[in-house]
Amino acid sequence: MKKILLLMAIILPFVFTSCGDDKDEPQNLEQELIGEWVENTNSNYEVYHYIFKSDHTGSWWVTNNNVLIDGFVVTSFSWSVKGNSLTLVNDANGGSASTTFSIKNGILHFDNFDSGAGINFKRVN
Repeated sequence: MKKILLLMAIILPFVFTSCGDDKDEPQNLEQELIGEWVENTNSNYEVYHYIFKSDHTGSWWVTNNNVLIDGFVVTSFSWSVKGNSLTLVNDANGGSASTTFSIKNGILHFDNFDSGAGINFKRVN
């Protein structure tokens, strides 16, 4: 009987030990989103840039070889997060777009934004 009790005393701490938080998963996606992001690509053609500010405003633009593309303007928007869903509302015309997103290992991933394909961004600051 003593062996069973000793065995249980040794095993029980391992059974009831929980895993710690995964450090790759941000605790607050909204807070993690704040900052400047640039498309994570090897191309210099049509590279997307986003800035998310803490007051829920932001802007986006597209560059070729680090120069704003002719005919494009820096577009201002307001943004909101609910769970892992991000919604942007264009300040100029009120149009909106939504996507689910994640941030892991310093990479922001939009699941299906605008073009219907996933897109990754790296933090600039």
